[in-house]
Amino acid sequence: MSRLRPQSAVLLLLLLTLAPLGFVCAHVEALSLAALPESTEARPIDYRGQVEPILEQRCVVCHGCYDAPCQLLLTSSEGLARGATKLRVYDASRLDQARPTRLFFDATTVAGWRERDFFSVLGDPGADEQRALLLGMLALGRSHPWSDGERLPDALGLDINRSLTCPTADEFPQYARKQPLGGMPYGMAPLSDGELATLATWVAEGAALPDGPTVLPEAAAPQVAHWERFLNGESLKARITARYLYEHWAFAHFTLAELPGGPFFEIVRSRTPSGTPIDVIATRRPTDDPGAAPFWYRLRPIDGSIVHKTHILYPLDDAKLRRLSELFLESEWAPTRLPGYDPEVAANPFVSFEQIPARSRYQFLLDDAEYFVETFIRGPVCRGQVAVNVIEDHFFVAFLDPEHDLSVTRPEFLEQTKELLALPAEETRLLSLEGLWFEFNMKQRKYMDARKRAYAQVDPEGLGPALDFVWDGDGNNPNALLTVFRNFDNAAVVRGFVGGTPKTAWILDYPLFERIYYDLVAGFDVFGNVRHQASTRLYMDHLRMQGEDLFLAFLPADRRTAIRRSWYVGATQKRTFASIDALRNLDHGTQIRFESEDVKAELLDKIRAHNPDVSGPPDLLNRCTAPPCDRKGASPLEQRAERMLQRLAGVTGPWVAPLPEVMLLRIRADKDADGDAVYTLVHNRAHTNVAFMFGEDKRLVPADDTLSILPGYFGSYPNFAFEVPESEIEAFHGSLTAVTDAAGLEAMAARWGIRRASPRFWEFFDRAHADFRKRQPTEFGIFDLNRYENL
Repeated sequence: MSRLRPQSAVLLLLLLTLAPLGFVCAHVEALSLAALPESTEARPIDYRGQVEPILEQRCVVCHGCYDAPCQLLLTSSEGLARGATKLRVYDASRLDQARPTRLFFDATTVAGWRERDFFSVLGDPGADEQRALLLGMLALGRSHPWSDGERLPDALGLDINRSLTCPTADEFPQYARKQPLGGMPYGMAPLSDGELATLATWVAEGAALPDGPTVLPEAAAPQVAHWERFLNGESLKARITARYLYEHWAFAHFTLAELPGGPFFEIVRSRTPSGTPIDVIATRRPTDDPGAAPFWYRLRPIDGSIVHKTHILYPLDDAKLRRLSELFLESEWAPTRLPGYDPEVAANPFVSFEQIPARSRYQFLLDDAEYFVETFIRGPVCRGQVAVNVIEDHFFVAFLDPEHDLSVTRPEFLEQTKELLALPAEETRLLSLEGLWFEFNMKQRKYMDARKRAYAQVDPEGLGPALDFVWDGDGNNPNALLTVFRNFDNAAVVRGFVGGTPKTAWILDYPLFERIYYDLVAGFDVFGNVRHQASTRLYMDHLRMQGEDLFLAFLPADRRTAIRRSWYVGATQKRTFASIDALRNLDHGTQIRFESEDVKAELLDKIRAHNPDVSGPPDLLNRCTAPPCDRKGASPLEQRAERMLQRLAGVTGPWVAPLPEVMLLRIRADKDADGDAVYTLVHNRAHTNVAFMFGEDKRLVPADDTLSILPGYFGSYPNFAFEVPESEIEAFHGSLTAVTDAAGLEAMAARWGIRRASPRFWEFFDRAHADFRKRQPTEFGIFDLNRYENL
């Protein structure tokens, strides 16, 4: 068959699609598309140079994670070739675990994905290009354009939990008839004529995809070989160490020295050794048995677009190698056996890695605490309100110093309690959730009682902790203090104590830190059944409370109970509150002297001041006590903008509650186009408690909601964006603080907002991505716009 011209392909596709409707108007719409511009390229369209940038800038923003509609991942040519499926990754009701569908892991060929119920969006080989769903969806979107800059109609479903149809090529005509607003890009500004022409021409030419991965820089190869030698050492000590590292690095994006902008790498287990093509062993979890055959740990380049949600960085360089050698290979321990892979062993790190000194394990976690907290705050799970509603919207995290952690200083304590530290992933018996939960409750109670007795033995006078019991980063490590922001169904982490005084704070010791990681990351299966996912969430309730209680132990004993009850309004009658998770060590005091009534805020200030070198610069945006508070190095525009924003930070009022969770704010310079100021406004929702899995909306306290202001780009999921001219800063502030309901917010969106259908939508985010990459080339990742609101 002779090749159709691009606009003819789209026209014929629409005619075939819409003909069954029997409407003359459908033909009118189809004919109007005949003016689609042809590509003026004299040579075939190049995927890497022309198609991939369009997909990255226009499609990956919604098709970049497990929650990509219809699992259509467009971050790589492999994802495009794999296509889409009707199978769901997120299903809170499934009784049986689902078959994993991880790109680059669970199948490696198109045929393999077809066996797993994925179907083509490009047209299968030998089929007419008119069957390409990619073009069909774009053409449908072209047929029903939105009004420029207006709010989209309510009939268009934008909720992230909406039901998805995921039509095949055969089902597309019916889909177009029933959902005429369901074209691509879904609920957003259209692609340009040039972008559409490029995609249509590429499909008409056969949609050729590149063979093999991109070529790596010369500097990467020797570094990869060096690390693979380290990870595949032959001694028993090296093999156990490598397994421990693998389980903790399974979701890392590694950076190599002198390559700050990538390529990035991930660790996998391969059937093949270094220097040969990787053959991945795809287990459900990193703790699962890889089989009896020999395998090697390998660093595999991440070939595709980098999305911020899953871009959790871990640097590999000579200093890191020396540190790991010091902690694991040069420390004093003499292993006698390799750990097994039976679930009761492999899923409990206090059993599987009991031969490695706890000091080495804990210091390893502390050295890169931000990475590890990010794995269980961001991690591979791209959404889950029921998962992240186990934490408050804003809280601080610090760590118990190893010299004051009995699991480190008294190895016999960890040996005696290791069986009580069992995690949900190790439980394979067919117990009811209630029976399983009772068993874990009892283990937690026994562990906490044992912990109380152990600490009482080393502190018989009941003096309690001193300020130096909090890890100070060894004087130079900024991982010592962290802030977590939870934004409804996702969360993010930043270094330092950022924002105003939060409702709660955590202090983690080694058993807590390790268990949170294995509960939420290494032992969690996003494809697991409802029993697995519910038990994971419920177990985290205990861990959260234990972290909070350890923080409370630093406060005066007579204040702890009242403060804790204020964190759990409406939940103090919960069965586990007063029994399993009861406050212990109330007969022990604190060695810290307090002078103010607000002892919680005072303790956080003391922790910050204990070692300013790891606390970072003062947060003048959110804690400006004596205005004006001008950041060092801030431009005149930033100074002006920040004096306005400081008046918004931490202030309660009716205007806060209607705001989206995460808002980008660009203050546009009147003269210097490169001098814009960028901030992120984070809405912190107040709760009576976070002790229950369901009914969160009934536990909100809108009157106590606040904003935190962060300079630059924050989070993975912007919910809305404002662009304000420099001359209108004060007007923006006045309008924002006058908002009382959705109508007021809509008026602001109409004046300064970048709405989904705005002609400037793509321009704004192209510029934001370019600016983000320029500011932070290593941390940069594409935002996910699935949650962008229709204000």
